[in-house]
Amino acid sequence: MNSGRPETMENLPALYTIFQGEVAMVTDYGAFIKIPGCRKQGLVHRTHMSSCRVDKPSEIVDVGDKVWVKLIGREMKNDRIKVSLSMKVVNQGTGKDLDPNNVIIEQEERRRRSFQDYTGQKITLEAVLNTTCKKCGCKGKVKPLPCQSFLPVMDLY
Repeated sequence: MNSGRPETMENLPALYTIFQGEVAMVTDYGAFIKIPGCRKQGLVHRTHMSSCRVDKPSEIVDVGDKVWVKLIGREMKNDRIKVSLSMKVVNQGTGKDLDPNNVIIEQEERRRRSFQDYTGQKITLEAVLNTTCKKCGCKGKVKPLPCQSFLPVMDLY
């Protein structure tokens, strides 16, 4: 598809534009939609097909279907333009925008960006362990006591 020239974003619709496109290809991770007015295709990831979980995009759309989509992202990567589309924020019957202020899209993006990996960090628990024997009332550190009614009590600071 590339004719030797670098791709530009000039022919693409503006960000958050709604349009009706045709499904060009369906994969395990989503569907590629032909963008009208240019030779480019955009991806509707399976997480953006419906507000419900989608395991198989082929159960939602077929090649040749006309679907309403909203352009939610575009970026240059390795001299190629990647176009992200969403079906779940557009009413598929009327083409009406279900997220006119782009709140849902921004929340999902923030949720993806804010994930932090805490696996390498140590957790320090500062606790004082006081023990009391129910039978004799002795207090002290944890150690075997002659009676079996030993009850530990934790005070967290």
